[in-house]
Amino acid sequence: MMLNVDSGYDLKAYQFAPNVLIAKELWLGHLYILAINEKIWDTLSPEDQAAIQRAAQTAYHSLGAVMDNSFTTQIDDLRKVGATVRILDSQEVAQWQTTSHYQAAQAKWVKEQEAQGIKEAGAVMKQVNALMDDTLRQTAH
Repeated sequence: MMLNVDSGYDLKAYQFAPNVLIAKELWLGHLYILAINEKIWDTLSPEDQAAIQRAAQTAYHSLGAVMDNSFTTQIDDLRKVGATVRILDSQEVAQWQTTSHYQAAQAKWVKEQEAQGIKEAGAVMKQVNALMDDTLRQTAH
C-alpha cells in the first residue's frame, strides 16, 4: 500500500500493513489547491481577489507548523499502536524517485495532452516540476 501518512493513519492501514516507511518529502500533507476558472476569477472585484489571495497566504503561513506537528504526532501514534515505523533517508527517497519512473509518467501525460491539442501541457509540467523541486529543497533543510 502506498498512502499519505495522514490517510493511512485515518484508515488505520497499519492494522493490515504494520511496517511503515515514511518520508516527509513524499508526504502530501499540504493545503489542497483550490482553483477557480480564470474567466470567473476575472469577474471578481479586485477587493474579492485580494481577499482570496490574503486568505491563502494566511493559511499557508499559519498552517505550516500545524502540519509539521501533525506529521510528528501521527508517527508517534503509529508507533504507540504497534506499527514499525522507519523514516527513509534522503538516498532512499532519491532511489524511490528513480524507481517510480514518475518522470516517464509525466512525459506520457504531456504527450497525451498535446495530442489532444493542449499545447501548454509541457510548459505547465515544467512549472509543476520546478515548484516540486523547490519544495523538496526546502523540506530537506
